[in-house]
Amino acid sequence: MDKIYNGIVIFGEMGAGKDALAELICKLREKAKIYKISVLCREMMKVSKVNPMWRGKERYIGQTLADRIRDLDIDIMCDYILTLIYEKGQRKYGWDNSHLKVEDFNNALLEQLSVIRNDELSIVVGGRTITDLNYWRNKNYLIVGIKVSEEVRKDRLISRDGQEMVKNSSSQHNTEIDVPYIISNLCHEVILNDGTLEDLKDSAEKVLLKYNF
Repeated sequence: MDKIYNGIVIFGEMGAGKDALAELICKLREKAKIYKISVLCREMMKVSKVNPMWRGKERYIGQTLADRIRDLDIDIMCDYILTLIYEKGQRKYGWDNSHLKVEDFNNALLEQLSVIRNDELSIVVGGRTITDLNYWRNKNYLIVGIKVSEEVRKDRLISRDGQEMVKNSSSQHNTEIDVPYIISNLCHEVILNDGTLEDLKDSAEKVLLKYNF
C-alpha cells in the first residue's frame, strides 16, 4: 500500500482481543505505543477495591461514565487520547497551533501527526462508536477490526472478568451496539481471533506489512 497512515485504531466487542492485538503489535514494532480510549473510565472502575457495593459492577461504572463524558462532548474521550499523542510531538518540535482558525488548525494538526508517525506508531485501543470511527479516520488512522465467535468471546470474558461482571455488562449498551456493524462494514482490515496468540501475531504482521508500518 502506498498510503501512509498516522497510526492504528482497533475496534472490537468486549472480549474480542483488542488489548492482545495491541500488545502483539508492540512486540512486532519497537516504536509502537498503546493508548486506551477507556483509560479514564477504567481508572474509576477501580473503586470496587475499596467499596464492595461496586464489586462485579465495574464495567457498568465504565459504561455509565462513558455516557456522562460523551454528554459533555461526543469527541472528548478521543480528543484526550489524541492529546497524549500530540503533546509528545509538541514538546519535541515546539508546535503552537493556538493562533490558527479551525480549517488551518485541522490541516496543521494532520501534518504534525504525520511527523509524530516517524517517531512513534500509536495504537489506539477501544474504538466503540461510529463517531469514534469517523474521528480517527479523519485523523488518517488505519481502522482495524478484531472479531471472535460468540462462544469464544464469552469464555474469554468470564476468564478475564469473572462471571458476575460479565452478567452485569451489557453488549447492547450504546458503547457496544455499533461495533458489530463497524466490524462488518467500515474497517480497512478485519482480523479473526478465534485461534491462538501465534495465529493473532501472524495476522497482525500481515496487516503491518500491507500498510507499511
